[in-house]
Amino acid sequence: MSADTGIYIAKFPEGYRVTEVVQCIENVYYYNPGTKRRKKELEAYFGNSEVYPTRELASSKAWKIYDEYNREEEDSGMGCPIEYGISYIGEYESFE
Repeated sequence: MSADTGIYIAKFPEGYRVTEVVQCIENVYYYNPGTKRRKKELEAYFGNSEVYPTRELASSKAWKIYDEYNREEEDSGMGCPIEYGISYIGEYESFE
């Protein structure tokens, strides 16, 4: 089964943010930087996440999400693998 899932880390002006397990991260590239639509897309992926002051702290959170997701998948016997693992996808403008 393919779902193109991953956990993503991005840098924003206020710090680093981490997604939960998501699909279609390429949607953040669809609209031009700075547009309302792009900000809405970034917020959809990263809006509920905490802000971390360093990439290392964000990476630690990403690994916790990864381990928890895999544990839940093993416990239930169901789920979808995290195909793209954990990736740093770059720097973005604030969506707030």
